[in-house]
Amino acid sequence: MTVASSPPEVLLRAASRARALRGRVLVVKLGGSAMEDPAATRGTLESVVCLQTLGVGLVLVHGGGKPIDRAMAAAGLEPKKVAGRRYTDEKTLAIVVRVLRELNAGLVEQVRALGGHATGFPDPESGDHSFGGYPIYGDRLTLTGPGGEAIDLGHVGRVADVDVQELEVMVDFGGEIPILASLASSPAYTWLNVNADTAASAVAGALKAEACYFLTDTPGVLRDVKDPGSLIPRLTRAECQKLIADGVIAGGMIPKVEACFEALDAGAGRAVILDGRNPHALLGEFVSENLSGTVIVN
Repeated sequence: MTVASSPPEVLLRAASRARALRGRVLVVKLGGSAMEDPAATRGTLESVVCLQTLGVGLVLVHGGGKPIDRAMAAAGLEPKKVAGRRYTDEKTLAIVVRVLRELNAGLVEQVRALGGHATGFPDPESGDHSFGGYPIYGDRLTLTGPGGEAIDLGHVGRVADVDVQELEVMVDFGGEIPILASLASSPAYTWLNVNADTAASAVAGALKAEACYFLTDTPGVLRDVKDPGSLIPRLTRAECQKLIADGVIAGGMIPKVEACFEALDAGAGRAVILDGRNPHALLGEFVSENLSGTVIVN
């Protein structure tokens, strides 16, 4: 029989684990229900503020896929795919930037209302793209077609650099949680639309984060997608690659696992897939004996 921990034991465990992270940072990518469901969003941000109170440094990264889709539909714009990826033209980019700005401001407001200290990015319409502007810099992403031809995706970018110094100043000395949208500032002083998982991986790697957490609508990597009880708590890269080859990791979980690889390749200590539908999943590593998601390491 499992004996439940007493509240003092839970608090002591959380404080001990938080103390071990002093001087390190956690990057959290908000996605799925952690962005769409108000209760899940609030619970996630409560967890973030709790960790900040315990002295843990954090950076949040978010996208806005579903709200962007809804805004495009309201504007009468049809999503356009090129080589399986969404093409971002001028009109689409304007919607992406507007929606992400609104989401970002809302997240900052919620964190502050919960007693946390957070900083978002300046108004994209202000034209300020220096780091007083934005700490993620990018280049336009161009794919290579089957015949070697360049495939243009419009205003879609890849992360080229992250202003580590400014983020560290905000976290270590300012006591702030930077909340970053999945955008990058380009050399041409225009915004680029960046995949949110990719952005989180790049930020985690640049900061040499202790861990990069990906909140999504699944418990983690499952041996049987129909059985939540088949969660695999820990995997190495080689084990993940074998599960992909065997078809166990399939569909939408493949890009999620690949984002974990990107974070590890960039320099993060570990990557974790957590269930964003669980409002306090992020606190699991600090107050529970067993993490609720899947940890992926090299």
